[in-house]
Order: sequence, then C-alpha cells, then structure tokens
Amino acid sequence: MKIVIVENPRPLTVEHYNDVANAPLSASLNSGYALAVARRTGWDAAYLDFTTSSQTPEVIAATILAERADMVLLHWVYSWGHEERVSSILDRLRLESSAPLGAFGLFPTLSRNHLLQLCPQLGFILAGEFEGTLGELLTIYGERNRITALPGVALPDEAFVPRPLMTDLNWLPVPDDVGANCGYDTLNIAASRGCYGECSFCFIHRYYGCSRRRTRDLASLERELEIRLSRRDIKNLYFIDPTFIGQGATERERAREIGRMAQRFGLPFGFETRVDSIDEELLATLAAHGATSVFLGIESGCDRVLRRIGKRIDTGQIRRAVQAVRNSGMQLNLGFIMFEPDSSLAELEENYTFLEELGLLDEHGLTANLLYHNQIVLHGSAAWERFEREGRLLVDERLPFEAQYRFRDERVALVCSAMGRLTSHYFSAMDALRQLGPATTAGCTAGCHSGYTAGSDINALLKDVFRSLCRAAHTPSPQQVERVESDYAQLLLDHLAVR
Repeated sequence: MKIVIVENPRPLTVEHYNDVANAPLSASLNSGYALAVARRTGWDAAYLDFTTSSQTPEVIAATILAERADMVLLHWVYSWGHEERVSSILDRLRLESSAPLGAFGLFPTLSRNHLLQLCPQLGFILAGEFEGTLGELLTIYGERNRITALPGVALPDEAFVPRPLMTDLNWLPVPDDVGANCGYDTLNIAASRGCYGECSFCFIHRYYGCSRRRTRDLASLERELEIRLSRRDIKNLYFIDPTFIGQGATERERAREIGRMAQRFGLPFGFETRVDSIDEELLATLAAHGATSVFLGIESGCDRVLRRIGKRIDTGQIRRAVQAVRNSGMQLNLGFIMFEPDSSLAELEENYTFLEELGLLDEHGLTANLLYHNQIVLHGSAAWERFEREGRLLVDERLPFEAQYRFRDERVALVCSAMGRLTSHYFSAMDALRQLGPATTAGCTAGCHSGYTAGSDINALLKDVFRSLCRAAHTPSPQQVERVESDYAQLLLDHLAVR
C-alpha cells in the first residue's frame, strides 16, 4: 500500500513575514518522520511539496492523484487566509479518489475540531505527537481497509482520546530529508522533545499536552547523524530542540557530549535554549567544540511582563545570559515580544531602554525585528481562549485560524500598528535589495534623506521611529501618531529606495 505526504500551499505574505514563529522548528522534521514511519510499517511512501506553489487547486490535486496512493496525509502548517484553496484541493481529491484524507502537525492539533468542521473532506487528524499513532493507523488500515478510532486519531463527530507520549524517543526512525530543508547546507536535527516551560504565548506544551522535556540516547543521535550526513553535503548542524540545554549537572554534561560529537563530525552547530539554562563555562566549552550560534527567547526587558507571560526568568538573568553568549564568541539570536497585549507605554519604553543598554539595537536587521513584534494568537492556543473569554478577541472571517486582539492600552495598539506597517516597508525594501545582489544589500543606502547619509543610519532611523511613535502616543491626539508614521514612512522609503 502507498501513502503520499503533502505539504499544503502556504503563500508567504508581508503579514506573515516571520511565520516561522507560528510553529516550532520541530515542524521542519514532521514530514520526514512521517515518511520514515510509513516505510517502516511496510507502506510505500511518496512526498509532494506545494509550500510555495502557485498552481491551481485542480493541477495540485491532479499531481496528488497521479501518485495513486491508498492514503493522503497533509502536513498542514497554516494557510494564511488561503484555506479555501486547500479545501478546493481536498474537494477534487474526494471527488476522484476513495483514498482517506488526513492531516497532522501543529495546526491540525491545535484546531482539530474546527478544521474537521471547515474541511469535511478530511476523514481524520493525527493530533499531537504523531509517529506512534501513524504507525498503528497504517498497520490497522492495511488489515481492515478502514480508518478506526485510536488514541491520537481525531475523527469527525467522535470523542477524541489523546495518545500517551513516547517514553523512548529511540523508537523514532531516522527522518527523511525532504522539502525546503534540502536546499540548505544546514541539517536540522532533534536531540530532545518538549520544554519544561509553560509560557503563555508558546504552543509547544499544548502540542505535546504537557510541560516536560524528553531526551534521546546519544548513540541513536550519532547513528542518525551518520545516516543523514551520508545523503548530502552538510556544512552545519542546527539542533531544533526547544531547549537544547536541560537543567542540572547531568544535562549540562549531556550538552558537552553532543558538542564533542558534532566536533568529531567536523560540523559547526547552533542551538536554542532557555535563559535559565545558560552557564558561562558550558557555553565556552560548547564554543570550543564548534558551537557558533545560540537563540534565546528573552521576550521582554520588563520584569512585570515576564511574570505576566509566565516566562519564569527575570531581566537580571537575561543580562547575564546575553553577556555569557557574547563572552563565548557565539552569535546571539533573540526572540522578543515588544507589544505584549497588556503592555503600557511605560513598558514599551522600558523594553527599548533595556535593549539599548544591552547593545542589542546596533544592527538594522535585528533592530527591525526586536522593535515590531506583537504576540501571535492562533486558534486553539491559550491566548485565543483567554481573549475570547475577556471579549478582546478580534476575528477576521477571512482568517479563521488567527486573530488580533484589543490591547489593554489603546495607545500601545496605535504604536504597534504603526510599527508593523513601517517595518513591512523595511522588510519589502530589503528583499528587493537582496535580489539585486550582495553589494547593494551591504550598502543599504542607495537613497538618502534628511541627514541619514550612511547605510548604518537605517538603524538610527528605525530607532527614531519607535521613540517618536511612543512620544506621540503620550499626546492627547491619536492623529499625532499618524503624522509621525507618515513622516517616517516617507523617510524610510526614500532612504531604502534603489536609485
């Protein structure tokens, strides 16, 4: 029997420029794991990637049908307002084939009931950690030729029973390398799953159904590396664990062992971890073994906000962690939520001062990212439920699985909206410059205006934008914010204009 794993079309728009933030990096391995599980179960497996496809639903459906599969499984990672397009593909498949249609991944897990109602063509959804569920489902389907109720399988109009998490991650097969990942010289790999945090904005604990971290044996990790490195030329590793470094001495030694393993393969590596797992001596050791970058989700420079979002860290820990990364020589990448829904203007200004004091607003690409992010609210998340209870959820029927919200302080909402629009000009202009070649992007100053005379001044302009909007928001007139936005929009466009 044969299964085809399909990546749904998900056109990238300016509004979803950072759509990676809407799904954990572990999603990059989901299809690879599904293919490997299917083959281990005895099924043939094919893979079709329509992530960036502009083909019509009819053409996409015909391509899927040409595989003559006994089951079609969509790795559905949102559609950004294009749900009708995916639904049209499913209509065509349902019309011309009797093969069961299913979905899996973060989005189907968070929104399984709503998705089954919106897309009645779907016969089932694999909710949560799916590999064990998929293996069992395929085995039973091969015997009975029908989809049956199982733990972890959501069926229309039936009660859902969650599947217990795997106790032994060594059961997992080596995932296939498929999709966009194969176009990079960096290999994504997971040494653990889950996180012991429970931040209010995060989806990881909801996906797994708990707040804990599970690790895999290092021997299995090394075997996976050997197999996957034999498939293609790789220059770097990236550990997609939500927190690469666990808590306690044993976990720190485990991180060192993984560093030594990467060094034996001759591969530099990056990773993500929590601020409260940072240890300066450990970072120095990892850097000596080839670690080149670390991502920290610091989220806020205000202790009140950190408590509100359940981050379980404080600004003192953040300062020490940032300095430790700098001392190690590794590149620091950051997650930050400037516009938390309950923020005050004073907290925005506190955030700005914090970032400036840490020297985190010195490069325009990073500055743009740090100064514009607001909290993302997706259907099925704790935030969606909270704002719905509070009457603050703003749903656009064109986007059934994502929503805006009313800020507690309307002045913060004005600044947030203005920064969002202004940075969209920046991102669009930078994309256009990149297409012209690295020399143009490096200069970043084909046009100049009003005293901004060097490429680095884009950074100064972005910081001026933020401070000016905050000052304007303190005035009694909302129109003042609009005037500031209009003035800076023209400045930004003139400065980034390609002559």
